[in-house]
Amino acid sequence: MGKLTFLQWHKHGIKGDKPFKRGAVGTGLVRAFGVTFAVLVMMGFVVAITQQSVYNFSLLTLFTVLVAAVIGGGSAGAAAGIRGWQHGGATGLIFGMFFVVVGFFTGIPIFDPVLITSAMTILGSIGGIIGVNLPSARKRVVKRRYLVR
Repeated sequence: MGKLTFLQWHKHGIKGDKPFKRGAVGTGLVRAFGVTFAVLVMMGFVVAITQQSVYNFSLLTLFTVLVAAVIGGGSAGAAAGIRGWQHGGATGLIFGMFFVVVGFFTGIPIFDPVLITSAMTILGSIGGIIGVNLPSARKRVVKRRYLVR
């Protein structure tokens, strides 16, 4: 079994290596929004083709958004290659705040905005730790570090 990495410290001697990579967080946000959009389109398709009188997708929507925070955090951690908890947590925090703000402006009742945002931040951090430890992310980061010297 290989070693798991929870932290990988910044090496100051490497040119172009930054401690916080905004592009990685952007990658995670795009992935999280993509997953959410895809599932919402599928739910809309179910509503369009079935003839039920009542639809209750609130639990499925909440589950989708929470899983999207994990997936977004994982892709942010994989893209950053370092500090997956930090990049994944930032992705989850921004995604959670966006979800709460959109819910407020569209009139969708959010049960507890602070709890939802905190849960997304924690799940994003967990996803970031998983993303940093993916074998494909390790290979990509190692190759990039040797090319930058």
